[in-house]
Amino acid sequence: MSKLHASEHSTLNTQHSTLAPLRGAFTLIELLIVLLLMGIVYGIAFNTVMPKSPAEAAREELSLRTIDTLFKTSPNYKKRAMTLYCSESKKCRLTAEGELLSVFSLRETGIAYRLNPDETLQSIDYPHIKIGTDEFRPSFAVRCRKDGFFDPQIIRVGERWLYIHPYEKPRFFDDPVALVSAIRQSDYLPDRAGYAQ
Repeated sequence: MSKLHASEHSTLNTQHSTLAPLRGAFTLIELLIVLLLMGIVYGIAFNTVMPKSPAEAAREELSLRTIDTLFKTSPNYKKRAMTLYCSESKKCRLTAEGELLSVFSLRETGIAYRLNPDETLQSIDYPHIKIGTDEFRPSFAVRCRKDGFFDPQIIRVGERWLYIHPYEKPRFFDDPVALVSAIRQSDYLPDRAGYAQ
């Protein structure tokens, strides 16, 4: 019986000796590759999950309906007068007292109109302007004064009409009669404080 026990013991030893030798640790290169891959994964995750700054979020969601947020999220808001000039090519330039702040594109464009005292709408023909080395003719301009109020502006976008109120959210109208009626019912009347333009 002791012989059997000894032969079993020798088989176990043989089996144990045929296993592959264990590795001690990772090499420096392997660790660097793992760290690099983890950095890439974390970078992608944080870029998609982390909240964006108000200015970045406003720029991504920017449309004519939310054009007021472009001004309100700017560090120049209520510090400097700002003007947004947009051309028919949908390229827009945001300026503060003549200084170019940013250039970007809108998804839609429009044509500026003014409301005359007889309640007719007339398109505004802007002259060519030059900002830096860029010379162009705006199709509309939106102005935000230093006090944070907007100059009233009417913009025709396709078959719809957008009214930028001095202190309310921009509002679309399907009918120019409804637009004029809403402006006249407002407590800010263009004929009392200059044309809406």
